Order: sequence, then structure tokens, then C-alpha cells
Amino acid sequence: MRSRQDWVPVSRMWALALRLEPALLALGDLHNGAMRALRGVIRRRFLVLLTAAVVSGGAGLLLGPGWAAAGVVSGPLAVCAAGIIVAICVKPDPGQMLKAGRAHEALRLLEGDLAVSRRLAAKWPAFRDVLAEKLMLKSQALQALAREPQALDTAGEAVAIYAEFAARQPGRYNPALARALLQQAGLLGGLSRHGEALGATQAAIQIYRDLAAADRGTYLPDLALALARQSDELGFLDCIAEARAAAAEAELIRTDMLPPAPP
Repeated sequence: MRSRQDWVPVSRMWALALRLEPALLALGDLHNGAMRALRGVIRRRFLVLLTAAVVSGGAGLLLGPGWAAAGVVSGPLAVCAAGIIVAICVKPDPGQMLKAGRAHEALRLLEGDLAVSRRLAAKWPAFRDVLAEKLMLKSQALQALAREPQALDTAGEAVAIYAEFAARQPGRYNPALARALLQQAGLLGGLSRHGEALGATQAAIQIYRDLAAADRGTYLPDLALALARQSDELGFLDCIAEARAAAAEAELIRTDMLPPAPP
């Protein structure tokens, strides 16, 4: 008679088989051409790793048996690392896709990136700024696709992350926070939530004033853009005098930033 402890490995094998069953069934459903293609990919990758192991092991053998063993191990690892680097370098840039008007493609790519970024941020909070950057791109993609409510929720999540980082490192994260606030303000205004849009815009303006005091050339154009947004929102709220003052300041900044007229 088997004890209960003897049956533990068997039960684990059954659990593993149940987990693998959907994948095995999916493979079984593939037609012969797909199966041949899959076997071809696996065979090519195996041959590449085997070649790397042989070459690096042979090179290490010139220095001694110990170096040969190290080469056999390190060769495939180096190939895998190089493959990862190449994959990252050739991966499409969602920001460039958005500029090219390919919002649908950018959004699909960002959905996958965000799933990975969320897992990384959950384990290592330092990755949350990467998550916020991708959230901003997703918000822009959703806005381009006329999905403003979802874009606003996404921008709000990015604002919350950047605000948390900026509270600890304002010099590094205040520019990103100001951009996220302006994105949020634009979406709020588009949804006729002008009071909230004005509040987000004023917060961005204060940040840009502080930044422009230290670097006029970089941040004065952003300040002018934020002031123009403030003027729009004040106009919607029937604060006409304040709207005119904000518009006049924005125009003064833009005029001052123009190159001098030729003699």
C-alpha cells in the first residue's frame, strides 16, 4: 500500500499534465505546414546555441580545460543576451508610430508593453517611472482614437505616479509631471470639465514658471503653451479678463522667443 506521501509526486505530475494539456491540444490542431515551420524555428535556434557553445568552448580550450568549460556555458548565454539587445533595438517605437498617425498599431504595442511594465513596477517600484511614460503614450494613442474617457483615466494614472516621484526628486520629475498635467487638462477640457482642467493647467504653469526661471530656452515655449490652455479654460468659465491676461502673456513669451528680424 502506497502512503499519502508517495502519491505527492504523482499528483504533481497530473497537475503539470493538466496545465500543459491546452498547449498540447493547440499544437495538435496546427496543420502540417505550421508544425514544420515551428520545428524549423526550434531547430535553427538550437543550432545557433550549439554553434555558440562549440565555438566559445574551442576558443577557451586554447587556454585550458577550465576555460573550455566556461566557454561552453558562456557562449549560448552571450548569444541570448545579444538576441535580446537586438530585439530591443529593432522593436518599433510607439511614440514614432503615433507621430506617423498609426495610433491603432501603437496602442496594440503599448498594451503588451504595459503588461510587462506593470509586473516590473509591482516587484521593483523604481520601474514605475517607465510605467508612467508608457501610460502617457497610451493616453495619447487613445485620444487620437477619440476614446477620451479612457485616455483621461490613463493620463490620471500617469499624473499620480509622476507626482509621487516629483515629491521626492522634483528636479528630475517635474518636467514629466507638467507634461502629464497638460495632457490631463486637455482631456478634461475636451470632456467639458473646465474647472478641473483649469486646476490641472494652473499646476502645470507653476511648475513651468519654476523650470523657466532656471532654463528659459527649454521651458518658456512650454509655459506659453500652458498659458494658452489656461486662457481657453478661463474663457469657458466666463473669466474673460483673466483669459485675456493669460493669452497676452503667452503671446508675449512667443514673440520674445522668435528670432530677431533680419536688417
